[in-house]
Amino acid sequence: MKNTKLIFALALALGLASCGNQPKTNESVTNGNASETPVVTNEVQVAETPFDWAALKLGAEIPEKMDGCIVEPVTYMAEGEEQIKYAIKKDGELLAELEPGYDFEKNAFTNTISVINIYSDQYQSEKNIHVGSNVSDVLAAYPDLFTSLMVMGDICLDANGTQFMVAPEDFDGKLPEVKSDEGAIIKNPTFKPEAKVKMIRMY
Repeated sequence: MKNTKLIFALALALGLASCGNQPKTNESVTNGNASETPVVTNEVQVAETPFDWAALKLGAEIPEKMDGCIVEPVTYMAEGEEQIKYAIKKDGELLAELEPGYDFEKNAFTNTISVINIYSDQYQSEKNIHVGSNVSDVLAAYPDLFTSLMVMGDICLDANGTQFMVAPEDFDGKLPEVKSDEGAIIKNPTFKPEAKVKMIRMY
């Protein structure tokens, strides 16, 4: 009888010890049900939350504010007239600029988005092109690009409403002369191997 009690006590002790040493499952950490989930997990998730690019749409109203971002009006001179755009910044980084539409009947800017200039590599086009992508990848993804040299000097790869901007020094060859405000067409463009997208413009 004593031996039976001793064996039972040892089995119970071993069982309790093994239960206490079992590791936490991934599920308990992921869904947040574990009472010992460290607070830092939530902080990391918040910090890594991507910017909501879907909130920026052509024709939509220019937002006065966005979660975690600053929307800042900026005035500048273009073609001899004062223009306005709205810079979107997050943690000091310029993510995008919004250009408002213009009502020619009222001779005033509207409150709707007419152009979106993207400077962050977080955004990706429908064919996974982003700021910093190689120009060779852009040409492969969009074989029917219309290529032109803009008045300000940047090269524009136009893919039907989305423009991928490239620095002129990344062009491999002689650039055409710009003779009008509409820029100049570049036929059969070639670029240096290291050429990258510097900005994406949606209009």
